[in-house]
Amino acid sequence: MAIFERSIGIRHLVCGSCNGCEHEMNALSGPDYDITRDGWDIVASPRHADVVTVTGPMTEAMRVPARRTLEAVPEPKIIVAIGDCAVGCGVFACGAGVGSGACVELGATIAVPGCPPTPSMIKTGLLRAAQALGGPPARDADLNPADLRSTRFTSERPAR
Repeated sequence: MAIFERSIGIRHLVCGSCNGCEHEMNALSGPDYDITRDGWDIVASPRHADVVTVTGPMTEAMRVPARRTLEAVPEPKIIVAIGDCAVGCGVFACGAGVGSGACVELGATIAVPGCPPTPSMIKTGLLRAAQALGGPPARDADLNPADLRSTRFTSERPAR
């Protein structure tokens, strides 16, 4: 049973994105990145999730469903904003019906910028989420130093 002690359920929430980030997220389940070997699984119900990944600029139509989803996630929960749109609206900034992005509107804990970010950048963000939940430290082979610089906790100041 100890082998599943720190398995992590990931619930993905699409808030009006162009699907570029979703394609990169799908690659995480493939043989190159294989997130299941780390005990991670994408779950269908927010009640089974520890981490919520969010893509898209947060459209008007998704505000209420996104908040309801987050209310259903048990504590402690980590919100990971994936892609420029979720971090700060990206190309959709100032568009009609577009909010401020998941970082601002949902209080994301971790930001993974990029348009779209690579699967390794997303995996680095998920590794940071696992560590924030008290999981084991990441193996050096799992971390790419360039990805670690681009993925940050939202309370950190961006590198200059």
